[in-house]
Amino acid sequence: MKEIKKSILFIFWLLPITALSSTIIRGVDKSYAGEEISFWTTVNPITGKEDLIARDTVNGDGSFLLEFDIHNTVKVQANLEVYKVYMFVEPEKEYDIILPPYKEKSKADELNPYFNPIYIHLGTKLFTPDELNVQIRMFHDAYNPYLNKHVDKILGDTDFEQLEKDIIKLDKPFAKTDNEFFNDYRKYKYGMLRILAMQNKSKSTSNKYFKDRPFLYDNPSYTDLFNMVYEGYFMHFSRADKSGSLKDAISNKKDFRAVYNALSKGELIQPEELLTMVILKCLYDEFYDDNYSRSAMLNILSSFIETCTDKQQLKIAREIKEKVTKLLVGHTPPAFKLYDIDSNEVTLNSLKGKYVYLNFCTCYSYTCIKEFTMLQNLYEKHNQYLSIVTIAVDDDVETVRDFVTRSGYSWKFLHSGLQRGIIKDYDIRAFPTYYLIDREGKLVMSPAASPSEDFEGRLFKTLKAKGEL
Repeated sequence: MKEIKKSILFIFWLLPITALSSTIIRGVDKSYAGEEISFWTTVNPITGKEDLIARDTVNGDGSFLLEFDIHNTVKVQANLEVYKVYMFVEPEKEYDIILPPYKEKSKADELNPYFNPIYIHLGTKLFTPDELNVQIRMFHDAYNPYLNKHVDKILGDTDFEQLEKDIIKLDKPFAKTDNEFFNDYRKYKYGMLRILAMQNKSKSTSNKYFKDRPFLYDNPSYTDLFNMVYEGYFMHFSRADKSGSLKDAISNKKDFRAVYNALSKGELIQPEELLTMVILKCLYDEFYDDNYSRSAMLNILSSFIETCTDKQQLKIAREIKEKVTKLLVGHTPPAFKLYDIDSNEVTLNSLKGKYVYLNFCTCYSYTCIKEFTMLQNLYEKHNQYLSIVTIAVDDDVETVRDFVTRSGYSWKFLHSGLQRGIIKDYDIRAFPTYYLIDREGKLVMSPAASPSEDFEGRLFKTLKAKGEL
């Protein structure tokens, strides 16, 4: 008997161990040779923040391969110059994709904060009718024209009976699919039609689509409807809240649990996961709407972060706090690591010890150049306690180096080349844009006045208020 057991054990160890395979995206397109392809996925359904999921540099023959692990079906996106491409990927599957022909952004596109890319749903070389991307494209081919054609009727005097008939007709070609993600995707797209028709009847939509259901963090159709249904929920609840419990929880108690308890006493939103996400969404929205004080919103958000045990919701809350405070006076602005014209690395942290007058410009902008003379004057008068740092977003560092060499300006010029995202991080919508950062690395003026707007006078007032003059 012992010999039999030994033999079985020996055979078991000889058997291959099958590990879970990764999701793979591959392709071949010589027009992208040498370019980096990075795929991102949305990790915060409230702010829309994306995290990198995989990247690869396209080989000389045009081939590329991205391999990554996911637990659920997700939508992934990539910025390819003038294009923003997307597709839906499932765990442990392989996708041989077809890219659009390479087309580079113009200089004007690069500097335009309102640039709108061309959106393309990526196709795959192997066409199968039941593949998720094929199903979603076919669904969009029916849904989008219907929405565009009937949106005026939906927003006007809707024939609800006809709308339900239309939804049944739209859904008939897809009703037999067994893909859970696709079934949910369609369900919440139809929910969008229904809420547009009902307009202010969000409560019935909430009960039909969200109550007692799991929160679908990775399904964009679900999260789009969620953000529409619960927009302005704090104000909606407050109008019916005769006891003022929500207002008291926000303005006086400034605590997440107090807000949660106040909302739980009214229109019941279940489960707890859903109500928590509704509160996080409202905290984010209200921060920009100014119906409540920003300090109260931050205190409530911080109290949630201190006590939350759910990793996904904690990550969402932390990212919300990071986003709403990154350019807020008294908080640390976005970090950067760039190089000056002499190839020296400069970080935001390395500038501590002096006040930093940070500005973003281009060396060919007339408005920027006009103020450089004033910046030179400020530098010469105040450089013992004030650093002036210009982040130039010109095409290449040589352009910046040549300009500074010819002009003879004395302060520090950095080139944005290694961190193109810095323009978005600092919400740069025009050149020049200025910020003032204190000795400890916290924002003092956000945005700051330009030299021509009496920055010097405002600087003196700041120093005097801090007891430094």
